[in-house]
Parts: sequence; C-alpha cells; structure tokens
Amino acid sequence: MIFSPTIHAHAITRCRFRHGVAAAILAAIPAHAAADSGDAMHASFFWVVLWVAVLVMAILLSYLQHNRMVKGKTAELRRELFERQTAEKELLASDQKLRQSLAEKESLLKEIHHRVKNNLQVVSSLLYLQEDYMDDPKGVEILRESQNRVKSMALIHEQLYGTTDLAKIDFGRYVRGLAGNLFDAYGIDPACIRLNVRTDDIALGADMAVPCGLIINELVSNALKHAFVPDNSGTIDIVIRTLSAGRMEIVVADNGIGLAAPLADAEKKSLGLRLIDTLTTQLDGALAIETDNGTHFSITMNVPEQPN
Repeated sequence: MIFSPTIHAHAITRCRFRHGVAAAILAAIPAHAAADSGDAMHASFFWVVLWVAVLVMAILLSYLQHNRMVKGKTAELRRELFERQTAEKELLASDQKLRQSLAEKESLLKEIHHRVKNNLQVVSSLLYLQEDYMDDPKGVEILRESQNRVKSMALIHEQLYGTTDLAKIDFGRYVRGLAGNLFDAYGIDPACIRLNVRTDDIALGADMAVPCGLIINELVSNALKHAFVPDNSGTIDIVIRTLSAGRMEIVVADNGIGLAAPLADAEKKSLGLRLIDTLTTQLDGALAIETDNGTHFSITMNVPEQPN
C-alpha cells in the first residue's frame, strides 16, 4: 500500500491529539483524588483538635473545681483548728484558775484545821491548869477526862492538817495515836498493860471520825481506869474492821475484872456511857456489850463505801 504524505501527517496529528487527551484525563484523575483526600485529612485533623480541646477544657474545669473544693476544705480545717486551739487555750486558762482556786481553798482549809487544833489545845491547857485549883479528887478526874476528850478531837484536826487529803483521814493511824495519848495521860506502863490495835484500811471524814474517836476515847479510858487491878497485867484490844459494803465495826475489849451488868436506866449511867450511847445513836449504829471474861464493847454502824 502506498501512503501519501498528507494522509500520514493527519494520522500523526490525530494520534497525538488522542494521546494528549488521554494524558490530560489521566493527569486530572490523580489531582481530583488528591484534592478529596486532602479535604478528608483536614476534616479529621479538625475533629481531633476539637476533641483534644474539649478534653483539655474538661480536665481544666475539673482541676479548677477540685482546687476550689480543696481551698474551701483547707479554709474550713484552718478555721476548725483555730477554734480548737482557742478553746484549748481557754480550757487551759480555766483549768489553771480552778487549780489555783483549789490550792487556795486547800491552804485555807488546812489553816482552819490548824487553828481549830490550836484552839482545842488551848482549851485542853486551860483544863489542865484548872486542876491545880481543884482540891476534890473527883473534880480533878472529871477535868482530866474532859481534857482527854478535847485532845481526841484536836488529834483529828492535827492529822487532817498534816495530810494531803483534807476530806478523809487514815482512821487506823488516828486510833493508834489516840490510844498512845491515853496511855501517856494515865501514866500506863506498856509492859504492864499491852495494847493491840488491828484496823482495816479505812478512811473516814471528820464528821464521822470525831464521834468515833470520842467513843474509842471513852472506852479505852474506862478500861485503863477500871478494868485492871493495880500491879496486875492485862491486854486491851482495839479492832476496826469492815463487815460488808457500807458497814463498819468498832471493838474495844479487855481481859480485866469485867463490867457490872449494863444499866438500863440512862440516869444511872456514867457520863462516859451516856456519851457512848448518844454518839452511837448519832451515827445510827448499834451497841453491844459482853461482860464474860472481861468487857467487850462492839459498835456497828453504816459508813460510806471505801474507794478502791
């Protein structure tokens, strides 16, 4: 076949045109796809940034709220701490004032006991001096008995003055001191008449110790004066014991010649026995007397329960 130059030129031109269009189409397709992909990436980045911003904002708001709560709680705790410290300071100041007031009252009460003891000693001295002006032996004996009664009361105030507990005294210690004073007052030789004192751990207030002391004073004095024949030996027992909760017994016994049958008529009793009856009634107690093998006095009474 014979191709003319003109036909050949047109064929080449058409072929180039087709190739150019195809190339243009092929070039346009990736460009459009790239544009769509870029928009999608921009959209995804926007939502990511938005969610991050929301998350940061939520965290920030939560932190601010938590910080506000912490500050409020801290301020409340500081206020409570300040109020507690103020209350503690006021309590300490009040406690110090109470302690100071208590110390002043204790000092005043001790001074009262000391003055009462001194006044009773003055009375005892006056009774002692009065003996020099008495010619009647019976009168001298009465004055001496009164002097011993005054001393028994003075001894309680002396013991209260010398202790830290101004409300109660060690009754066992008091009874030993009282009996010793009576032995000295009557000039008794301890080798001739023996004294046995047995006491439980009992503490009594002055309102009970005074009448109990007077009862023991009368009973021991009576035993020293009348229970024993001169130049004979003997024994006096004093027992102070707790029977049960709120009950106490005082026992004064001797192994002397014994006491005559107790008199029922109060008018015929001696001053000492009448005083014992009166004080026992005052203490709401019960008196029992036994005269077999000496004399045995027992007084039971109600007392406050002892502290542990």
